[in-house]
Amino acid sequence: MPTPGLAVQATDLSKTYRNGVVANDSLNVDVRRGQVYGLLGPNGAGKSTFVQQIMGLIRPTSGRVWVFGVDADREPERVKRMIGYLPQTSFAMRDLLAEEAIYFTGRLKGLPHKEAMRQRDSLIEQFDVGEIRRKPINQLSGGMQRMTGFIMALLGNPPLLVLDEPTNDLDPLRRRTVWEAIRQTVSRDGTACLLVTHNVLEAERVVDRVALIDEGRVLAEGTPGAMKSRLGDSIRLELWLRDGADLSRAQERQLSTLGALHRPRPGHLLLRVPQAQVGQIIDRVLAEIGADMVEDFRLATASLEDVYVDVVGKSINEDEEGTPVPTPEEEPASV
Repeated sequence: MPTPGLAVQATDLSKTYRNGVVANDSLNVDVRRGQVYGLLGPNGAGKSTFVQQIMGLIRPTSGRVWVFGVDADREPERVKRMIGYLPQTSFAMRDLLAEEAIYFTGRLKGLPHKEAMRQRDSLIEQFDVGEIRRKPINQLSGGMQRMTGFIMALLGNPPLLVLDEPTNDLDPLRRRTVWEAIRQTVSRDGTACLLVTHNVLEAERVVDRVALIDEGRVLAEGTPGAMKSRLGDSIRLELWLRDGADLSRAQERQLSTLGALHRPRPGHLLLRVPQAQVGQIIDRVLAEIGADMVEDFRLATASLEDVYVDVVGKSINEDEEGTPVPTPEEEPASV
């Protein structure tokens, strides 16, 4: 049975496709009102499948998911009316002018004509995107399409926001604006927000709780502070090598003796080291690979990405330039 007061409650939620691909494996996730809950993991980890299960678009193989106590599988239309959804992929009404698409989205959400107009104009002004008004959505840049979709998700003040990679294609200023708007909406209105992303460094600034997901399983869950405390006083040393250079096997073995080493992609190194030994370790790293081979480096306190590396054994972006994760053919939903 659902627990009162939870915005989203997933209990032993699983999805196995006909071809045997396991997208989600016994997920247990609770999202509370007035909370930004981050679901962090690489592409293919099962995040988007989970979102579609919440929306009632994909039927679970087993387990249950409730939205404000409503079973998403049994009453998907009722659930959808409570959710402001920003999908990762393209949306409908692409041939309409942006202001028309935003207005009609408001009307589809049940807003009266004047209120749909008012909210549309207010949000366009709030995010300073007046240039989108008279342009068809399919002619907007990727970033402006993303902002249009974000405005659509906010229409009607839904009690639950489900945002799938909300800052994709946005410049740094727009990303900051979106994060601030999410935080303000949640704290002001008591809205619940499920944030689905692999942008760990940005997301940790706004989330209240976070689940790390890989291969369809939640591997760790908690507040960002509690999650990072498991790493103690370690420091993150990040290096980029010059001109596409990469480590030899001997160099990789040598650097691995200094701390936890990971390579998200060729020429990009992550090394987590004890804070007290940072200076001497930097000297040893530069001596091993040669200072002339280092394009840039950065020191930072441990982040949620370092927690992910510690838990999963690889960087959250490590698979992005490797073999793409196949997308299984989706089954009809009970909508």
